[in-house]
Amino acid sequence: MPPSLVDRLDAIEDLPTIPHTMQAVLSSLDSVSASATRLEEIIKEDPVLTAKVLKIANSAAYGAGTEISSLSRAIVTVGFDEVRNIVIGLSLSGIFCDDLGFDEFDAVELWLHSIGVATCAKMIAQKVNGLDPEEMFTAGMLHDIGRILFCLYFPDELRDILTAVENDNISLTEAEMKYGLAHSEIGAYLAYRWQLGSFMVNAIRFHHNPQKAGDHVQAAAAINLADAITIQLQIGWKGMGPAPKIMVPKVLGLDTPQIKEIAKKLKDEKEQIMSGWSSVINA
Repeated sequence: MPPSLVDRLDAIEDLPTIPHTMQAVLSSLDSVSASATRLEEIIKEDPVLTAKVLKIANSAAYGAGTEISSLSRAIVTVGFDEVRNIVIGLSLSGIFCDDLGFDEFDAVELWLHSIGVATCAKMIAQKVNGLDPEEMFTAGMLHDIGRILFCLYFPDELRDILTAVENDNISLTEAEMKYGLAHSEIGAYLAYRWQLGSFMVNAIRFHHNPQKAGDHVQAAAAINLADAITIQLQIGWKGMGPAPKIMVPKVLGLDTPQIKEIAKKLKDEKEQIMSGWSSVINA
């Protein structure tokens, strides 16, 4: 009997561990008592990260007008939540190589797609009772991390899957399901290894099948919707095969006009996302 996906992933000795800074941010800043002082303390532990955050705060995307030379001023100028999300983005993008070994996948484009999904998921959460906007931003940032692991650890299988996409005119997700090796399962495994909790694991695992997410169906549905909107707007990686349809998940309690409003807002922010976050990723 062939080894299961979990067995194969367990056997990988160099699977990435959760970045220390990201772990500190997620564990220390998940309550209403989270403070700018604590965020500053976390960033200061990493001199390289400190320099990058200051560089980003002084970039044209944030346009403070005068030079920002301290983390405390950066947090005030850019915003607590924005700096928190920048730190998570930097922590994640820094643990993977730029060359994934496939022309179809560019690491920067994949991260920009994930940032688009994260931004859209946050917008959705702001309109849905029971979803935390910052938690949904993190889920959006992580939702496709399995694609990067797929490139790095399962290149032969991925090449077969990409051939199926081209020959059968199906989506990449459909081809993965046909092959029995899904990026969502790989990403969920990593979230589990990183001890990110059932919410994050299930949001990642079921973002293409929200109805199977149980108690976390709203989160998975929000990521599914954000993913489709982001691909339609061509923010970052644009998917493969037929573009996904933008559905209206009943579980979110949103109507079509509200979803159109979210899509328009994301479209209006597209240029800032692309330019601002490109400097973040490449910082």
